[in-house]
Amino acid sequence: MNRRKVLQNLSMGFGGIVALPAWANAWTPGKLDQGLALTVAEGDLLTDLSETIIPETSTPGAKTLEISKFIKVMISDCYDAKDQERFRKALARVDEVSGLIYGKSYQESTKEQKLHLLQGLEMSSDADQKWFFGVVKRLTTQGYTSSEYFLTNIANFEFAPARFHGCVPVNKA
Repeated sequence: MNRRKVLQNLSMGFGGIVALPAWANAWTPGKLDQGLALTVAEGDLLTDLSETIIPETSTPGAKTLEISKFIKVMISDCYDAKDQERFRKALARVDEVSGLIYGKSYQESTKEQKLHLLQGLEMSSDADQKWFFGVVKRLTTQGYTSSEYFLTNIANFEFAPARFHGCVPVNKA
């Protein structure tokens, strides 16, 4: 491989690393594109899954912050077509499993049933279901902790890593 090709690849990789955080940090639902095309039912299920992972308490939950939009954008931008289809199939499978276990859809289930089902997905022997839960859990957490609400109200984001106190009295001993 010649030097020119190596330098070209390094500069493209560096450009990609620099460009990614520009939209992934302090995001709001209005700043995001449509993302992965899901049906209304699939979108509602994804919203409910993320709300089960980060429920609303004294702070807004995943549903209020529209974390599912973040997940859809990340899936469409960062995963190939094969994994996007795998994600869709596993999402549909969640409702099927809920119907088999509880006799009702995931959204009609109680909070305890939803938590039980998610724990089952996490410990599942089915590689696709385990992968799906890991992706949803990771992206829900990432979306919540990189949202504008979290960074400004909970993490108290400061642009500089430390404060500068220019006028501080000096005590001479």
